[in-house]
Amino acid sequence: MRVAFGVVGLALAAVAIGACGDEHYKGGDAVSCMAYLTLQRVAIDQGRSIGDAASIDAANAAWRTLAEQKYTADELAQYFASSFAVFDDVEPIELQLLSSVCQAQAPAPSA
Repeated sequence: MRVAFGVVGLALAAVAIGACGDEHYKGGDAVSCMAYLTLQRVAIDQGRSIGDAASIDAANAAWRTLAEQKYTADELAQYFASSFAVFDDVEPIELQLLSSVCQAQAPAPSA
């Protein structure tokens, strides 16, 4: 039961990705999504999960483009590294959910 509440809480948090108009919030979500998507891609590459690697890569690139508008290259690298390290222990089902939301909410590529 406790795990179910944790997954529901993560789902609600994930649905909020991209919903806020605050630019700092969007920048933070961009980096978080980059970390989740990278972790999901690693899981796919290692055979621990399934998914469409090309769509994960496209969503990750879209989030990176948004993050690069907010942070310097050094700031982005540090923020990503710390996010990646923190999220590295997310349960596989939670990672799948969060990365799916990040894919669905990824910014549209600029023309």
